Amino acid sequence: MAEARELKEIRAVLRTEMEEKDASAVLFVGLDRTETFPSSEDEWVAFTQTGLKQALGEHLDEDTAVRIAALARSVLTGESTPPPDPDALLDSGDKPTRQLPRLDGPSKVLVVASGSRLARVLKGALGSRVVPMAVGDISRVAAFVDEFEPGVLVVDLTEPVRGLGPGVAKGLGDHALVVVWGTAQGAKRLVEQLAESGTRAVQLDRREGVAPLLDLVHGAAL
Repeated sequence: MAEARELKEIRAVLRTEMEEKDASAVLFVGLDRTETFPSSEDEWVAFTQTGLKQALGEHLDEDTAVRIAALARSVLTGESTPPPDPDALLDSGDKPTRQLPRLDGPSKVLVVASGSRLARVLKGALGSRVVPMAVGDISRVAAFVDEFEPGVLVVDLTEPVRGLGPGVAKGLGDHALVVVWGTAQGAKRLVEQLAESGTRAVQLDRREGVAPLLDLVHGAAL
């Protein structure tokens, strides 16, 4: 499915106004807290004044947060000119300002979850920096790993799959990393089991913020 124009424009506004890592974190938090992923222009406009503004307010002073949220809204409604799409600039070879160093390619992230929410939020926050794929059937994970060859495999414990165990990492490359996202019962033991089997694994507590997850995804670029 093609990415919504409104999402691209919001991401471009944020990356123009903030460092990219901060823009990604703000957009991730805003989207993650939205009960239903926006799917129309009206819903995206409303998002700029709700989830996005709230997330901005947690990273910036109130006046700046209100200003950026208002700018995003005015861009979506056609009252302001959209800034250049940073992803398009990266594809063309030009390096926009306020960007992280250009990566050789996107990060491949396989999300093991019963739903696709985390994969969609990651894509929304990072744009062309990431190619996420979600799989909700534990019996199909190995096939996805073999075909997709992810650099990061995220086990999303907010939407856990049945039958989860250390075999989830079967077939991963030597340099791949498993991220257990969440603090549900059994999370620590799963990381220990993965480590015992020789798999690089780390547990991240989502209550401590999304920055560590985004950093790991960036670090897994091709």
